[in-house]
Amino acid sequence: MWRRLSLRRICLGFILITAVAILYAAFKASSIIIPKACTDDQTTRIFDNLCNLYQSQAVGGNLCEVICTSKSIIYEDCLFKGKGKKVIAATYNSKKIILKSRNERLEEFELLFSANDKGGFAPPEMDYDSFKSMFKSHMEALMGIKLVDSEDVLLSKMWTSPILQNDELTPGEMNSVWTLVQQSEFNYLKYFHGAQFLPDIYGSCGHFYAVEYIPSGKILDPSLLSLSEQWDSAPWPNRAKIGLSLMDLIASTETFYSEILHLCDVKPDNFGVTEDFQVKAIDIDISFFTPQMRDYLQQPDCTADEDCDFFDCHGACNKSTQKCLDVRTNNNFQSVCSDIFLHHHTYPGLLRNPPAEVATEITELLDKCVNPSREEKYIQTPSITKTFQRLHSLLKESLQIR
Repeated sequence: MWRRLSLRRICLGFILITAVAILYAAFKASSIIIPKACTDDQTTRIFDNLCNLYQSQAVGGNLCEVICTSKSIIYEDCLFKGKGKKVIAATYNSKKIILKSRNERLEEFELLFSANDKGGFAPPEMDYDSFKSMFKSHMEALMGIKLVDSEDVLLSKMWTSPILQNDELTPGEMNSVWTLVQQSEFNYLKYFHGAQFLPDIYGSCGHFYAVEYIPSGKILDPSLLSLSEQWDSAPWPNRAKIGLSLMDLIASTETFYSEILHLCDVKPDNFGVTEDFQVKAIDIDISFFTPQMRDYLQQPDCTADEDCDFFDCHGACNKSTQKCLDVRTNNNFQSVCSDIFLHHHTYPGLLRNPPAEVATEITELLDKCVNPSREEKYIQTPSITKTFQRLHSLLKESLQIR
């Protein structure tokens, strides 16, 4: 009896020690893998560094004065982790804004002019006309499209302060705009400023730019809710309105410019929802026009179609040559169906639990959206298909159901 009890205690003790060891190992692993959240001290350092650059005329921008002199932009919170994009919440004129930059420090970007020992800049190796010409060529290469604007118009469009006739940007301002256009999201927001599906951009200081604050909200991104709350939350009319606006956004990506803008990172927290349920794309870093999209898709060697996928933009493999084709085999609508409208993992799906009167057809349409027929699989079609149009109409009809 005693031997059996001792043996049982030894086994229980071994199991307990093993469990503790596993938990400790998991904790250590998570502490290595999960990036640390930003701190207020880190954000203070960012602002201090930016203002020191401004005071030495090393950077410029329409918001430098209100950040560094009048201090009208008031810091609220830092929203980034680790080495990712620096995202800072602030208020300006009682309005919440978001400050963003790919890098924390100016020197982490490619610069046109380097600072000398006296705090100024090394003499430029190009005249101003050469800079404008190089700027346009650089912009076209970054965006993957031919820009119709003249060099002067393009520079005025991308810089955040007015450029008067016959005026030239200072070396600090040239460095600033050069760092800004190295950030793809800034290029889309500034060049296409006023596009309905993009947040407003308010300006910049150095390598940081400020945009409209539009949170995803608990309806579109209920990640902070428990699983039961996710399924029970948000009345259908609110979710249907967001679904309709998201579909309008998808339609806009194919009609607002001569080339389709491919959204390759589709997830709920990359979209924001306004108070009147309008959806805007708040993170479009991994988005490309068709010419650039083709270049990305045909890069790798492959043995299967999945090898050619670029995030949510799916490619196809030529099995005989083991090379990826330069075509995308899905579209923005299909990405939204699979990653936002439908349930997956812990995300409940925006269009969950529709009214009984339309539930069967909505389910069928969403299935058809993510699982096209075999004949359509390798043919990229525009988002605005018959399936798209019917789902859009059905969501509208569902808002009339009482």
